[in-house]
Amino acid sequence: MNTTKIPVRLTLSVVAACLVSFCGLLTETAVNVAFPTIMSDFGVTTKAVQWLTTGNLLVVAMITPLSAFLQKRFKLRSLFCFSAVCFLIGTICAIVAPTFQILLLARLIQGVGTGVGVPLAFCIILEQIPFEKTGTYIGFGALVSAAAPAFGPTYGGIVTSTLGWRFIFVILIPVLIFTIVLGIATIREIHEPQKAPIDMPGIILIMLTFFCLVFGFANIGSIATAPLTEIIFFAAGVIALILFVRHCMKSDHPLIQIDVFKNIPFDCHLICFFLINAIMLGTAFVLPNYSQIVLLCPSMLAGLMLLPGAGLNALTGPFSGAVLDKIGAKLPIMTGTILMVVGIFLLMIFGRVLTPAVIVGFYIIFGLGCGISFGNTMTVGMMRLPMELKSYGNTAFNTLMQFAGAVGTSVAAACVAFSQNSAADITYEAKTAIGSTHAFIFLFALTLCCLLLQAVGFISYEKKNGKK
Repeated sequence: MNTTKIPVRLTLSVVAACLVSFCGLLTETAVNVAFPTIMSDFGVTTKAVQWLTTGNLLVVAMITPLSAFLQKRFKLRSLFCFSAVCFLIGTICAIVAPTFQILLLARLIQGVGTGVGVPLAFCIILEQIPFEKTGTYIGFGALVSAAAPAFGPTYGGIVTSTLGWRFIFVILIPVLIFTIVLGIATIREIHEPQKAPIDMPGIILIMLTFFCLVFGFANIGSIATAPLTEIIFFAAGVIALILFVRHCMKSDHPLIQIDVFKNIPFDCHLICFFLINAIMLGTAFVLPNYSQIVLLCPSMLAGLMLLPGAGLNALTGPFSGAVLDKIGAKLPIMTGTILMVVGIFLLMIFGRVLTPAVIVGFYIIFGLGCGISFGNTMTVGMMRLPMELKSYGNTAFNTLMQFAGAVGTSVAAACVAFSQNSAADITYEAKTAIGSTHAFIFLFALTLCCLLLQAVGFISYEKKNGKK
């Protein structure tokens, strides 16, 4: 029986780090709901207003890969304070922003805080939580990572329709102040910072990689009208990634140890973690739009329809992590992934005739599957690595989590938009339903890939090490 006791201070330090992550990830989807109101207030176009999310994602995706280096070079408490204060400054700027340009700058500042802050909770867990409790605590961290963007549309819809879009940020102020005080009081160091050399070529190449790839995916909907631009950005991102890998293989102090990717079970679960994120955020984009355009639901109701599934997604995380600690990873992860496949399959099959009640029911199945598999996939992936590579594994997981948001949302949006802009002689609502069905087909293909890779990851590990 597992009787390991975790000090209250250590638990609270994880909570503090998770709260910063929660605020950052919550605003990624909450702000999307307020786009029409912001467009009206500042007189900007749809293309311009989307940069409030795209710009934020770009900054987060560019900074997150630096987390392993930052955690070696600086104290955890210093990184926490920088992250939380940076996000607080960005939040205050967003509240008082007199122009759209200032609001965009505020979102970029928040992106810096999120990029530094998101990996911290998992770093504390992996370094300071005993191995036999790791699954439970990563499940708690996954609760935050999954719940924040899932609850975002509901939170943004309710606040925007009742108080105004600026209160999306106002409500976060007391949370952030409490978080800063809690983190300063509880976060401790277990090793002194190292004077690790700055790998400037690596930093430039990895930031260029994710800038180009995230920008490319964020604008994938315009590939029909501006294909050359898209090809240039994707090509530049791939070339930068190849150069980065070659640089890391030759460098004495690489930003990321390439050895971490020579572990096949780790690679499989890492890709699955990416796919789960992309599927979750893609689904969270399609369903509210379907509800508002096809079913003519108000924005608040469209957000509330996702609440039961999002709640199950969140609450299942720590519970499924505790199950993993007791019985192992294979059964909960495979069960959760199968539930995801079933949920998306049902949405795909009934994509043109969904009703509010049906959406709630199918999304509950899907949310339950995500909650069971999401955090546990990261846990088992990290378990496959030796201790000296865990910080690089943490960096890889958190980086792909941010990148997945851009991929899942952008491709799903492109599927819907392609149908909406077609010349078919049917109503706009019918075109949206067809486009949403196409998006569900894409997401269903991703769930099948995820299920297959989860199985390959376990089989590969069992062949090499025996069943566990």
